[in-house]
Amino acid sequence: MNEFTIRPATCADAETIAALHVATWAEAYAALAPPEVLAPYTLEARCAQWRETLAEAPAATSVFLALREEDGAPLGFCASGAQQSAILAERGYAGQFQAIYLLKEAHRSGLGRRLMRLMAEDLRARGIEWGSLWVLRHNFSARRFYEKLGGRKIAVEGLWHGVPEVAYGWRNLSLLIDPPPAKPW
Repeated sequence: MNEFTIRPATCADAETIAALHVATWAEAYAALAPPEVLAPYTLEARCAQWRETLAEAPAATSVFLALREEDGAPLGFCASGAQQSAILAERGYAGQFQAIYLLKEAHRSGLGRRLMRLMAEDLRARGIEWGSLWVLRHNFSARRFYEKLGGRKIAVEGLWHGVPEVAYGWRNLSLLIDPPPAKPW
C-alpha cells in the first residue's frame, strides 16, 4: 500500500481529520495514557479544534491530509508551524511538527516519512531551520521512527496531563528533506 495522495487540508476536511485524530489516538494511546486523560478528546471536541485550526491555516499552521489513492479513504494527517513550546523555542527550535498521525494500516508504508518531509519543507518555506516535536515517553515505536529520520532526543522532558513526554529535534531539516542514501549492509 504505497499508493497515496497527500494534499493541503481545507476547512471542508475538519470532520475527516477529527475522525482520523480520534481513531489514531485510540489505536496508539489507549495503552499509553489513562482513559480519563483521553476521554475529553471526543469527535465533537476534535471537530471544533480542527475547524479553528484550518480556518487559520496556512498562515499559522500547515495541515496535510493523506488519502489512499485507490478509493480516497483517509489514512493520516500532519500539521506544522511555529514553535508552541517556550522551552524549545529558547533552545533554538523555531519550528514544530505539531501532529503526525497515521492509521495502523498505513504504518511502514513510507507515508510517515513523506509527511515528515512535507512538514520539514513547510518549515523551511517559513524560514525555519530547526524543528522539534513532543512524543509520549513510552511511545517507543514513534520514538524509533523519529530517530530513524535523524531526530535526536533533546534534554527536555515534560508532562502531558500527567503522562511523561520527551522532545525530539532536528537541527538540520535537510535530514528530512534530502535524507542521506541508505547504507549497504
